[in-house]
Amino acid sequence: MKALFIYLLKSSGLIATFYLSYYLFLRKETFFTSNRWFLLLGLFTSTLLPLVTLKKTIWVEAAPKNYDFAEIPLQTAAGTGTASFEINWYLILIGIYVIGLLLFLFKFLFDFRQLTIVLKGKTIQQQADFKCIDVSENVSPFSYFNYIVYNSALYSPSELENILEHEKVHCKQNHSIDVIIANLFCMLFWYNPFIWLYKKSILQNLEFIADYEATKNITDKKAYQITLLKVTTHDHCVAISNHFYQSLIKKRIVMLNK
Repeated sequence: MKALFIYLLKSSGLIATFYLSYYLFLRKETFFTSNRWFLLLGLFTSTLLPLVTLKKTIWVEAAPKNYDFAEIPLQTAAGTGTASFEINWYLILIGIYVIGLLLFLFKFLFDFRQLTIVLKGKTIQQQADFKCIDVSENVSPFSYFNYIVYNSALYSPSELENILEHEKVHCKQNHSIDVIIANLFCMLFWYNPFIWLYKKSILQNLEFIADYEATKNITDKKAYQITLLKVTTHDHCVAISNHFYQSLIKKRIVMLNK
């Protein structure tokens, strides 16, 4: 129990270190793909590095010393007949951790089921490698692996084109894997406030990547930014997916113009 507690403590410290490094030195930079790999490698390094142990054996020759056993006092232990009760705090803390882990696991499975409900039974329009699903619900456009979900009735053809260009980037670069990884780490390290900030940075950086790549194929960047603002009014999002709308729209627009 103690070993697990120390491992979680070390991993949490490394996660905080990687997040603060990103926040202080990288979050305002525009090499988004490099930031993506830095954030992902930071998570895996934080979990693997505490498992590495380095041992060094040093042999020290003991100095010879003569003991006079006649001078060593003899003590006899007498039992009192009562056992002292000690609280195992490590066991209590690990118990709290497991309860939190199970709760967040249940939430993750619930979100995944909600996602499958949205995708199940819908008409799929195949466009190259992408599976487009036009829904009638007031839902923010999102992608999940090669699925792209949107409500075409809410947008003009040009706006829908901008949205699809954005979501196609998420699909091509497998950003859904990053989202799942971020959610799994939040589940494992739910007690660490830095992991939630870490997840937020991962999702935000993925939006920067999609915005940057999408605007390469869009001539009117101003219209794209207006689309960003319009989609914010449809803020019903599906969990564990890449949303066209994420919070901090202002930062996304700033990065587009940077």
